[in-house]
Amino acid sequence: MSQSSKMNDALKKNVIAPLLSLGFEGKFPHYRKVYDDRIELLAIFKNKWGNSFTIEISTIYPQREGEKRNYYDCGEESLDDVNVWNTNLRYRLPGMFDGWFYYTDVYVKEDVYAKKIPFLNIKFPHHINFYLAVSEKRKQNFNPPEGYRQIQIADDTIYERICLEVNKQMKKAFLWWKKMSKK
Repeated sequence: MSQSSKMNDALKKNVIAPLLSLGFEGKFPHYRKVYDDRIELLAIFKNKWGNSFTIEISTIYPQREGEKRNYYDCGEESLDDVNVWNTNLRYRLPGMFDGWFYYTDVYVKEDVYAKKIPFLNIKFPHHINFYLAVSEKRKQNFNPPEGYRQIQIADDTIYERICLEVNKQMKKAFLWWKKMSKK
C-alpha cells in the first residue's frame, strides 16, 4: 500500500469519521455542516507533488447579500456545489511544516539573512526554513544536500501521529467557525 493510501485511510478513520459524527457530510476532499443561517466548509487539499496535504475551512451565509455571503457566485452551480475554493475568507490549519502535513521523511535547512528596514536604516537577522520532503521510493538512495538535517522520519506510526496533530489543530478551526458564526 502506498504512503498516500495509508494517509487517506488514517484520515478517514481518525479525522473524517469524527467530523461525520458531529454532523458534517460530504465526500473526500470536501465536507460541510449545514445550519439554518450558515454552512461550515472543510476541504483537504493534497499537494500536487504528493506526500503532503493541508486543510482549509470557511463559512458561507447563503441568505446574506453580496460579499457578506462569503462566496463567489458560481453561475449555474447550486449551493450544494459551493466549497472552500469558492470562498473569500478562509482559515488554513498551520500544518506541521510550512503550512503542510507531510507524511514522508522531512529535512530542513535553516538560513539566516539580514533583513533591512530602510526607513529605520537597521538590519536584523531573519530566519527562514527550507523544507525537503523525501518520499518512500526516493529515500532508498537519498543523501541529504549539504546543510539539511532530518526532522521527521516516516515510519508506520506517522499516519496516526499526523491525524493526532490534525485533530489538535482542528480545535483552532472550531474556534474560528464559532467566531465567524457570531459575525
